[in-house]
Amino acid sequence: MSGYIGRSAKALRENAIKIYNAEFMNRQCEHVVASVSKKEDLNRWLRGSDSDIGGFSDAWLDITRAGHAKFHGYLSQKLPEDTRFKRSGYAMVRTRDPLVTLLSTDYWDSSLFRFLAVRVKADCRKYFVNLKSDALIPTDIYQHLLPIRTPGKWETIVIPFNAFTLTSNSVIVASQPRMASTKMETVGFSISDRQDGPFCLEFAWIKAFNSNWTHGETPRMPYSQDRTWKCDFAEMDKAF
Repeated sequence: MSGYIGRSAKALRENAIKIYNAEFMNRQCEHVVASVSKKEDLNRWLRGSDSDIGGFSDAWLDITRAGHAKFHGYLSQKLPEDTRFKRSGYAMVRTRDPLVTLLSTDYWDSSLFRFLAVRVKADCRKYFVNLKSDALIPTDIYQHLLPIRTPGKWETIVIPFNAFTLTSNSVIVASQPRMASTKMETVGFSISDRQDGPFCLEFAWIKAFNSNWTHGETPRMPYSQDRTWKCDFAEMDKAF
């Protein structure tokens, strides 16, 4: 109870400061959704795999000597003894659910930004970036393939928020409603590429950001045939 009251008092102070400084009127260039630089930062993350339902995959989340998160383990397609399960072989890691205070829940707002950027170093396997917003169905997850261009090397990957696809239990939902972008809960990575063997994905941070040409879902300036958001980010990528 004391922790709940303390979080509520802190949220009240922070919101009062924002209103006093009129921060809600300022355009934000970026927001750090999650980052890892020391071992204590891993306490904000959860990991899981099919071993939670009797499968044989392993998933681990460690800190490297350089201070980055290392999501690694071994995928096994071997089915659990429970005959209700027809597929196996997956692993995931995600941020913890947002804290609840007396005033509100500690969501983050993706509607203020156009893109999600992740700083990663991965192997040649297929990974997904996962976003969860407030929803009636707990299994609803917005996913996008993590397009690794340089396996084994650090790279910054950018994905527009409107490119994510709604899935439920890894199946694409036909209706595709828009995510509740003002009530974003968690972000993470997963792997389920139907291949037995080890996997390894390192990551440093995950950010929501605007380019110089965007303000959330609204362009500040129209793109042209010669200039797209990909050209815009090609210049920004040098700063990451």
